[in-house]
Order: sequence, then structure tokens, then C-alpha cells
Amino acid sequence: GLSYQLNCVGVADALEFESRKEVEECQKEDMRCLGRIILSLATGMEIGSDVDEDTLNKCDAYISQSYSSELYDLTMALIARKRMGRLGNLLDVDPPNIQNVCRVVGQYALEELDSVHVTVDKMDEALASEYESGRGLRLLLKLGFVNERPEFGVDTRWSESGDCYVLKLFRDYVFHQADSSGRPVMDLGHVVTALNKLDTRDEEKIVLASRDGKSIMVVSFADVSHCLENAYAELCASASTHQYQERQGAMQYK
Repeated sequence: GLSYQLNCVGVADALEFESRKEVEECQKEDMRCLGRIILSLATGMEIGSDVDEDTLNKCDAYISQSYSSELYDLTMALIARKRMGRLGNLLDVDPPNIQNVCRVVGQYALEELDSVHVTVDKMDEALASEYESGRGLRLLLKLGFVNERPEFGVDTRWSESGDCYVLKLFRDYVFHQADSSGRPVMDLGHVVTALNKLDTRDEEKIVLASRDGKSIMVVSFADVSHCLENAYAELCASASTHQYQERQGAMQYK
């Protein structure tokens, strides 16, 4: 949506300190200014205190045709255009006070507040969805870094032993499901549920089996999460050490 910035607040008080107006007169002027702001927003024109009658007449006709009668009546009342007196002279008209304005816009303000709450709820749902997607992506990235890594330093079987072997079997459990005929099962619901339980470290037990069926183990999602954190931390520590050694070697070479 659009945002509006207000400046020069209090300038009039500073400039007219010696000839300060009565509070009631200042309040009336505030209401006229509010009317000019509404008129400016409705017509797309800048309406100042020195606007001429011809421009006001055009704005009057435009608002009456383009907006509701309630908005038209409120705006014209706030503008408080001078009216012709019995003797042919122009008489000042007092605009409505803030209490009267609140009574007019009260029902619309509640409708707008309801709309704002609905919008906030939708944004909250969207943010929660993005947040959950981000957590799932982090798990997938960690599993991708660890699973079946070709080598880890001098240990060529690092990804096939210990915590990493559990993660390899868990990867097959999540992504490589098959039915009794050996056909692949593409169940996105199973994948999302498994990742969510891994993220929350659920204590539910699952059965992990190797592809040849010779290795079977029963673990919980919490156990798998512990294995993932340990293996990923080990990778990060090794990468940091290697990068530090490279920087030290480069500095010595210089």
C-alpha cells in the first residue's frame, strides 16, 4: 500500500507564538485541513488553503460522481465552504468537530480494521509456510552434504560407518520407498512428515533397512537428528580447519 509522511509539524506554533489562536479556532482549522487532505487524495490534486472556487466546484462534481454520498457529505462538511448570507455577503461555516467525524467513519473504521486483521492473518500464514520450508531445506542440505560423501580426509569409508550409515539408511527410508512389487513410491506426504518429525526430534521409532536387507536397525527420529548434527558438525569443523591452514599457508608464501 501507499505510505504518507508528515513533516513541518509544529512550525505554525513556532512562527505564530506571539499571536497564538484560541484552541477552538485551531481545532476548526485542523478539521478544514483534514477535509483538504481527503479532497486531495480523492481527486489526485493538491488542494491548499488558497484553492479557488472554480477548482472546488470541479472537485465537488468529481467526488459526487465517483464516491459514496457519505464520503461526499463528510468531505464537503470538513471543507466548510463559505455560504452566501442574506445581505449578499459571504459567511464563514464551522466544520464538524472530531466527535462528529468519528461517528460518521466509525462503522467504516471497524470494517477496515477487520480487513486489516484478515490481511495480517494471511501474511502470518504465508510467513509460517516460508519458515517451515526453510527448516526443511536446511535438513535437506545437511543430509546432502553428509550422505555418501566420497571421502573425508584419509577416511574413505566415513560416510559408510557410524552416524553416517544411519543417515544413509534414513535417506533411503525417506526418498527411496518401494512397494511389494519393487515399484518406486512417490509419496510427498511421507517425505514432508518424516522431515518434520526429524526437525522436531520426535521419539517415534522407525525401522531402517539396508538395500540388501542384511542390516536392520530400529531408531527414533531423535536418534537420527542426533546423528545428523554430529556428522554435519564434524564436516564443518574439518572444513574450517582446512580453510584456516590454507590461509596460513598463503600468508607464509607472501
